Amino acid sequence: MEFENRTPDEHVNYSTEHPLKEFAWLLGGLMVALVALSFLVGAFAGEVASWLPYRYEAAVAEQVDMQLKGNAPDAPNEPAAPGEPTPAAIRKALDRIAQPLAAHMRLPEGMQIKVHYNNSEMVNAFATLGGNIVIMRGLIEAVPDENTLAMVIAHEIAHAAERHPVKHLGRAVGIGIVLSVVSAEAARTAAATATNLAATGTLLTFSRQQEREADTIGLDALVKQYGHAGGATALFPLLEASHPPEHRARLTILSTHPHAADRVTELNTLVAARGWQADGMRIPLSPTLAALQQRARKR
Repeated sequence: MEFENRTPDEHVNYSTEHPLKEFAWLLGGLMVALVALSFLVGAFAGEVASWLPYRYEAAVAEQVDMQLKGNAPDAPNEPAAPGEPTPAAIRKALDRIAQPLAAHMRLPEGMQIKVHYNNSEMVNAFATLGGNIVIMRGLIEAVPDENTLAMVIAHEIAHAAERHPVKHLGRAVGIGIVLSVVSAEAARTAAATATNLAATGTLLTFSRQQEREADTIGLDALVKQYGHAGGATALFPLLEASHPPEHRARLTILSTHPHAADRVTELNTLVAARGWQADGMRIPLSPTLAALQQRARKR
């Protein structure tokens, strides 16, 4: 008896699918894997960044500080109209409020709060790397008294004290590390973009939990400084009024910030739980900051 191999089927390794379709599936799978890996590495890097000694954050923050000083329209010698305060004078008035509040908080060793003024009509403020706090003109024009402005400043200082900004930058750097697998240039671009966005506050969207932490710490500093919690919740209605109706109507779950009404309730509950005085004598804005409001009313 003789045996011989059968001729193999010519179509055994032949696929009926177009090769580009298979390539598309492979590319899509790779992209999904990279996105998932970026998310995981970013989250881990953000936490690790907050554990590092502050001196490492300070080294990066020097670039942010220079960008804030160089890009913001608040140069010390900027001409002002007769009777209007100079940006340097406004920064000094804001710093007079910020430094006593910062003294009531536990700042990382080596951190100094640096207040910047931005001549923007937005009702906003933000904290970024290295204890840099940015206060916008629109916010100063909107507040009814120093206590309300102090609560906002204390809230932003609390973000810096808890190192929330560096957590977000850490995530961006972590994503850059993943991108380096694809392209070294992409990684460098991601790192540079993260630093630039940190200087403008664009990158810094804090979580609800972080916002609540900043509210709690800021309120504690406010009460210690003024002896009562007056002004702690006054800005929330103003902030809602400054946003378009479609933004105010968003569901709480769709926003990273807790809803304004929820924050007011939580702050009032905290005041009651700790036995703090809910209100008291309000301090008017300094003449320098009040002059900004007067200019706004004339416009």
